[in-house]
Amino acid sequence: MQWDYTATQQAFLEGDSACNTSVPPPIDGPAETPSLDLIYRTMVHNHEQAQKESRKVKLANRQLQLSIKKVVKSCQDIGTRIASMETRTEELETEVRAATAQTATQGQQISDIQWKLEDAENNLRILGIAEDLEGQDSRAYIVSLFKKAFPDLTGWDWEKEVQRAHRFPLMRKKQTSTTTGRDQSYPRAIIVYFGNFLLRQVVFERTRPNSKLMVEGVSFFTRPDFAHATVERRWRLRQMIAQFQELGAEAYLLSPARLKVIYKATTRFFLSEVKAGEYVLQLKIKSFICTCM
Repeated sequence: MQWDYTATQQAFLEGDSACNTSVPPPIDGPAETPSLDLIYRTMVHNHEQAQKESRKVKLANRQLQLSIKKVVKSCQDIGTRIASMETRTEELETEVRAATAQTATQGQQISDIQWKLEDAENNLRILGIAEDLEGQDSRAYIVSLFKKAFPDLTGWDWEKEVQRAHRFPLMRKKQTSTTTGRDQSYPRAIIVYFGNFLLRQVVFERTRPNSKLMVEGVSFFTRPDFAHATVERRWRLRQMIAQFQELGAEAYLLSPARLKVIYKATTRFFLSEVKAGEYVLQLKIKSFICTCM
């Protein structure tokens, strides 16, 4: 086998890709000795090609490094943002917990205020007194009426304890008699505020609806000054008393709307019929278990 260096030189001069190799292709024929100049020029050409490829690789490497740096920088920025978001989230969670606690406290305060507004425990509603009978000074009339109705309560200063008195503000629909022309509609209640709750209770016990008083021709009785919602709560709680009594418990309705239950030396209080019903169910389960044992 022989090398055709003439063909190699011609390909080099024409820029053929065959000159990129330092080993010329084998040919059949007599061997010829390549010239040193051709070998040198081939080596230089191959070296230049290698440098070009090296520069391309270095350029691609620099571009890759720049891309990696950008990615790393983006990752760092994202990490910083995530850390900032986590910190802000923790701050928001703390604020939400504080706001929730404050809302619960304010809700309880509003409930207490609403309870006080709706149900004035020191108030009594006096019913049966004809309209305009008290004149211009309702308080003075009520003080005089109580002094006459309760002469035995000399230890109380009625002028001090009866602090306010006024007619119920809602207007009523008049019902005029067709024969006499007089107003036959039921008179509005007079609301009386007592400075002492104990005196209020004494007056209430003596002037309940089933024990009307007659003072100088005026018949009257009293009721607690409860709001409509409280009256409904009292009615619902009163329905639970019979259920507790069936289980052998003592149950009492307290003012304004609270149920007191005594069962085997254990006393509990309920403000809603739902909680009271749950307690009834617990007692029934305990009673059933005791029966089965």
